[in-house]
This record gives sequence, structure tokens and C-alpha cells, in this order.
Amino acid sequence: MRISRDSDGLRFYADCAPETGFIPDDIHCLRCGRRVQPHGQSEFALLRCSACNFSGRVFWSEADLYVYLAEQWERLRQACSHPAVTTN
Repeated sequence: MRISRDSDGLRFYADCAPETGFIPDDIHCLRCGRRVQPHGQSEFALLRCSACNFSGRVFWSEADLYVYLAEQWERLRQACSHPAVTTN
């Protein structure tokens, strides 16, 4: 089953199945629906859509970006209701 969660103008997707458990998949822009890639840059890190240039979120460091992503995936993992999936 494919599940999703919206946050900060972005949609986080994951697969949730008894056979595989929880697998984070993709991040998409809510404005245009295109895939969003995390970008680390010298001064800051961001989640920006390459198609419509929407910046879902800007971070002071790449480490902050990855903490944010981990939090979003954990919230989505909690929505996965299969017994094979455990939450931390």
C-alpha cells in the first residue's frame, strides 16, 4: 500500500506492506507534482522543486535538512498500520 503525508508544501510518499514493512520512497511538490530532491549548498540546504522552483523548506545546514527528513519519514512510518512494521 502506498501512503503519503503533506507537510510544508511537500508530499512524502512511502510503501507500507506486510511483506516489506515500511519503505520511504519519494518527495513531491504539492504545487506541480514533480519530484523534489534535497540539495546541500555551501551556505544552506533546501528542498526545492526543480520544475516550479518552489522551496518547501530552507535549512541552516545539511544536518538540519536530514533531521527534518528523518522526522517526516518517522511520522509517515507511524501511519503504517501493518504488524510487521515497528516504530521507534
